[in-house]
Parts: sequence; structure tokens; C-alpha cells
Amino acid sequence: MTAQDTDTRPLTGQELDRLETFLEGDNPFGWETMPLDMLQGFLCGVASTPEAIAPEDWLPWAFGIDAWPDTRPGANEWYALMKRFYLQQVPALEGREDAALILYDETPDTTNKFEYWCIGYLDGLEMASDPLDQIGDPNEVDELLFAIRVLADAFDDKERAGYTEKKWKELIDECSEELWPSVCDTYRYGNALRNRPTTVRHETPRVGRNDPCPCSSGKKFKNCCGKT
Repeated sequence: MTAQDTDTRPLTGQELDRLETFLEGDNPFGWETMPLDMLQGFLCGVASTPEAIAPEDWLPWAFGIDAWPDTRPGANEWYALMKRFYLQQVPALEGREDAALILYDETPDTTNKFEYWCIGYLDGLEMASDPLDQIGDPNEVDELLFAIRVLADAFDDKERAGYTEKKWKELIDECSEELWPSVCDTYRYGNALRNRPTTVRHETPRVGRNDPCPCSSGKKFKNCCGKT
């Protein structure tokens, strides 16, 4: 493991400014990067998945790199900076530090200032090979992600139809207050699932009790090797 892999220093203000400028398009690589607010949400989502996601899996997505790995000179500097920024999110997710959300003002394309952050968060959760609601309890996951989905404007027309415009704006205000507690709860929930018992997968199909016994006796399994 290299020194870059173990560098856990938070980004300095100057480094964060450099990263923000880089993400806004001032990069020589032509990468289609996320804006900084969406990126922070994305990294928090990656950290909350029910499986550990390796940097080489999430870095191409965060930077918008089509041909991975990009080994051009200077690229590794940004990979290292991004890994440190990822690790910088963990203490707040664990409740050891106050959260410092990076948020931009609303634009005509957004419904609230949290929207891009929450879109990034949901994208980060999707880095897992299996969706959170398939591994955990679907009802619990729906409750955990409700505020995040509202702020990400991720409701479909059917879900949104139950709210008047006034009620929807009130809901956005409520969910804005609930956002960070929901993110921390989801982090704990997803990480707890990383220690779940794994299902044993059999290489050969399971033999039914009325199937022919695999020992070739000619008897049914329940009357031969499967007899209890």
C-alpha cells in the first residue's frame, strides 16, 4: 500500500479550492466531473453502501473518466486528492465531527439548494452491486431515504401527485432539516449490513426429496440418502 493510499489528512482550504476549480472544468484531461456539492453527496453515498467500494471503482464515476485508468502525467495527484476528500467525510458520518455540507445557491434548474447534493448521494448508493433495499428491509430503507429522495426531486409523477405545490414546498423545508440525520442513519444502516451473514451458494442444484437419489440407487432421495 502506498503513502497516497494511507493519507488521511483533510484537504486544506487551498486544496479544496483547487479541487473545486478543477471540477468546474479547469482540468487538462477532458474529464466530465461532478460539481463539488454533488461530489460530496456522492462520496457520502459511497461510504454508506452495504459493501466496501474500492476507489478504483468509484473514482472513474466521480471524475467522469471513460478510459480508466487514465495514466497521463498529473492524473495521480487528483486521484490522491479525491481519496483524501472521501476519507474527510467519514468522521462527520460517524458523528465524530460536525457536518460541513457544501451547498450552492438554487438555480432555475433546481427545486432546492440540496438537490445536487442529494442526487450525488443517491448515485453513490448505486455503486453497490446490490441495491440497499434488496439487502436490507425495503420499508426501513424507504423511510431512511425519504427526505433525501424528496430533496433530490427523485419522486416520480405518481408519488408527486399526492402533494399540492404548497404541501411540496413545506415538505422540502421539513426534509431540509431531516437531511443530515437521515444521511447518518443510512450510513450506520448500510455499514451494519456489511457484517451480515453471507448466503452459502451450492455449486450443484439442491436435490428434492422426491427426486432420484444422486447415488444412482434408483430410489427416491427421501427413501435413500435423504432418509432422516
